[in-house]
Amino acid sequence: MVPPVIDRARRALDRPIQLLRSLGRWSAAHRYLLLSFVFPLAVRTIPEILAGPWPLGFDTVWIYAPFVKDVETKGFVPSVQGVLNVQAAPLVYALLGLVAVATNGAPFAITKAAAPILYGFLGLSLYIFSRRGLGWDREKAVLLVGVSTLYFVPLRFSWDMYKNTLGLGFFLLALSEIGRTSGSRGKASLFAFSILSILASELTTGLLAGTALLLLVWTKVADRRWDFGCAAVAAFAVVALLFYGHVIVHPVPAASPLAPFPAQTGFLYNYVTSNEDVYVYPTLLDLYASVGALAGLLFAPILPLAIFGRFWEKRLVTICIVLGVAFGSVLVSPFAAIPAWHRWLYMLVFPGLIFATTGILRLNRSARAVVLAALVLLGATFVAMPDDLALPYYTFSETIRYVPPNLMRNTVGLQDSPDVVAVAGWVNEQHFPNAVMIADIWFNGWARLYVDTMPVYGFIDPVQVDHGNFSGYDHVFMIYWAAGLGGYQAGRLPSGSVQLLSIGRIGLYEIPRGPSPGP
Repeated sequence: MVPPVIDRARRALDRPIQLLRSLGRWSAAHRYLLLSFVFPLAVRTIPEILAGPWPLGFDTVWIYAPFVKDVETKGFVPSVQGVLNVQAAPLVYALLGLVAVATNGAPFAITKAAAPILYGFLGLSLYIFSRRGLGWDREKAVLLVGVSTLYFVPLRFSWDMYKNTLGLGFFLLALSEIGRTSGSRGKASLFAFSILSILASELTTGLLAGTALLLLVWTKVADRRWDFGCAAVAAFAVVALLFYGHVIVHPVPAASPLAPFPAQTGFLYNYVTSNEDVYVYPTLLDLYASVGALAGLLFAPILPLAIFGRFWEKRLVTICIVLGVAFGSVLVSPFAAIPAWHRWLYMLVFPGLIFATTGILRLNRSARAVVLAALVLLGATFVAMPDDLALPYYTFSETIRYVPPNLMRNTVGLQDSPDVVAVAGWVNEQHFPNAVMIADIWFNGWARLYVDTMPVYGFIDPVQVDHGNFSGYDHVFMIYWAAGLGGYQAGRLPSGSVQLLSIGRIGLYEIPRGPSPGP
């Protein structure tokens, strides 16, 4: 007879053992589904490990990590309310904020963990769309995930475009349900994924609105029926797009000593007169040169495969039309075009990758091996190579402001990150009375994260500082590249700036107080 103590212990162990066995059986049955999440997650984790404690990505430093700090210092509700006040898509911020509340982790630790998870989710969404939406078999769907994971454009997405990555993942899941909504479960999935995509990203809201509207018209013309699921999705997306575009409600700007940035009026964007960082084009020819160079960089490796593998699929054709119009508006009407032309072009690569995957499968075995090896080389060098050893393909002067030469950088070089923190620490140690810190978009996030002894205001154009009113402060400081080093540009400094300190390639400047005289 088994002693009662041993019998109870055996019964206590039976449940977790059975659970593990059930999990193992489920994992074996769904190994391709798991692989579609785990493989992109693992690939995207590599550069985060190589970067050590420092973040990767521009928006990571400029936007997301400072938001996490705001949550941990000001609270979850006020921080998310601040996002809603500027009418930005809130889902990524809410998720980061919830993690911050639950863990109280360092802002960079939270954002570094988020990037691989979001990339894994995008791979999972591609797999589900190819299986459920396109009817592909598991092996072909996994190949699509592998090709997409290693291609540098999705990797560029994951570098810092958190909202766009999450929104595109939910968009693909919603697209998988369009045309399959005969039952209530299908309709619920379509609406849920659509709403999540709308909440995740302003750009995928626009993509969803255009795709749903075009599919609605297509179905009416081809099948002589109204698809009410598409109609409802289109209505939600259009309303949300008007909200994000400040058409329904105009946001109230936060109080600041800086002069207001001369924002463009209306929904359409004038690229020719813009002075916003990546959108600075001295002439119309410079604009067209940048558009052509970036399009060539993004599509050159996969375009022959995409042409070879193209096939007719209504949803893919619709996506290409919507993205092509959104991107192409900058060529047709550069003085009044749809905003963010380069991000629409990034998204256009995804249907290209679907076509390219079919093209790869149509090659013979030797050609297929060569193509896959080339894709692995492009991906590996983009993931892990340091700046000074970047593949020459990624270093064109016309495209480097849109696509970095590799993932191993943020708003400054990784080697410069400790020096930025050191300059901010020096400022804190001095305890300057009645002082304020200003910073452009490259250094604003660093200042918000590490300068604790004075308010921080970010500017886009130095004119905002020159025409601002700082007469109420005794000191006005700015963190920027030390004179002549790093990404230093004299035109990015406000008038009268004087360098007080330099650590490595990072400098601290003092700005004259009070508004500069007008012209």
